[in-house]
Amino acid sequence: MKVNKTQLTTGPIFKNLVLFSLPLVMINILQTLFHTTDTAVLGILAGDADVAAVGACGSLISMLVCLVSGYSSAANVVISRRIGAEDKDGSRRATGSALVLGLLSGMFLMLIVMVFSKQFLILTNCQPEILDKADIYMKIYFLGMPITMLYNFSASILRASGDSVRPMVYMIISGIANVGLNFVFVGVFNMTVAGVAIATVLSNAIALILALFALLKDDDYCKVEKKNLRLRKQEMLEMIGIGLPSCIGGLSFYFGEVVVVSSVNSLGVDAMTANTISAQLDRLNYTVGSSIASAVGIMISQNFGARKFSRIKKTMNIGMLYCTALSMLIGIFVVAFSDVLIGIFTDSEAIISLTKGRLILICLTNFITCAMEVFMNAVRSLKRAKSVLVVGITCGFLIRSLWAWLIWPISKTIPFLFICFPMSTAVGCIIYFFIYRNAMKKGI
Repeated sequence: MKVNKTQLTTGPIFKNLVLFSLPLVMINILQTLFHTTDTAVLGILAGDADVAAVGACGSLISMLVCLVSGYSSAANVVISRRIGAEDKDGSRRATGSALVLGLLSGMFLMLIVMVFSKQFLILTNCQPEILDKADIYMKIYFLGMPITMLYNFSASILRASGDSVRPMVYMIISGIANVGLNFVFVGVFNMTVAGVAIATVLSNAIALILALFALLKDDDYCKVEKKNLRLRKQEMLEMIGIGLPSCIGGLSFYFGEVVVVSSVNSLGVDAMTANTISAQLDRLNYTVGSSIASAVGIMISQNFGARKFSRIKKTMNIGMLYCTALSMLIGIFVVAFSDVLIGIFTDSEAIISLTKGRLILICLTNFITCAMEVFMNAVRSLKRAKSVLVVGITCGFLIRSLWAWLIWPISKTIPFLFICFPMSTAVGCIIYFFIYRNAMKKGI
């Protein structure tokens, strides 16, 4: 297919940011919708227990993937800087190293979960009646993790080059396949949670094949060459320098989320199901904001490589307004139609009531999280990656965990528990703001 890469270091900033970010937004919306379809298929063709089993794995999967996902973002930053500096050989070397790192990351996660899956679930207070189902889902899902991580790195490389369209097309193809396979495995073969997990792995394999083919055919900055398919010292040190703080910081946030979800799990299966449904719906809001934030980070990285510092400041200001305004609008929309949306998943009045309590709080404050994501991507692109570690530990681990452990027991309701989410991200925004301002004052 013909590729029109968005110019990120020249031209009108808002127009180019919108053109580049819209495919990223579509990718994440589609991923959310397809994952929501997984849950909906289980709710329609299986039952609430199967929905709860998949939901019990959600935060745990995110936390485990966070052990290595920061390196994908790091690869994106490293390659973007080289492209901005018009260093074609350096970009190709970084591309090869990133692909090898992606494969090794996936294998690392697969081995961990194959051994400790059930123990991890028990630590999150997964209810005994759904433990075996959740364990099956986790193990099958992570058997495909080398495929998933290699695709994530491949898509990240394409985006670093300014190509956000082809990853979107690959996700559409993969997602349609996922939906079809869900109905086959769950509806026809009655495989429930195992069927959903297998469908996810197979659909990710389709996306990976398409992305690798695109990189092999690339004749520009991100062409895959056999000689570069190895871990090179310079590129690896850069990726580790950016990726390690991001991984630990992200892991701290997800650890805090797992503690919160563990508190929800202690309330029983209805609460677990409500949390799963609400997370599916509010993820739509979050993914739009995080997609725009990612686009802002890539644009800043390329302009950093090109040494266009005034353009970096303008990109940051425009990106922040664009991201938070859109997040507010989506949050209001989801809350306005919450009854209809929740009704897709369940007809239990108890579960509907619990779901709405969490959904309204998170959706109407999610613009704060999106603002934090913009700041995070910006400071990481400006060689302030260690700040991600500081914010992750302070806001993700300390605020969320201590709230769930010490404050929430005063009033054990779901909305009161999830107050710690906007609270923690607001503190994160403040910390990132001062780090960003300091970087700009010092001329980066």
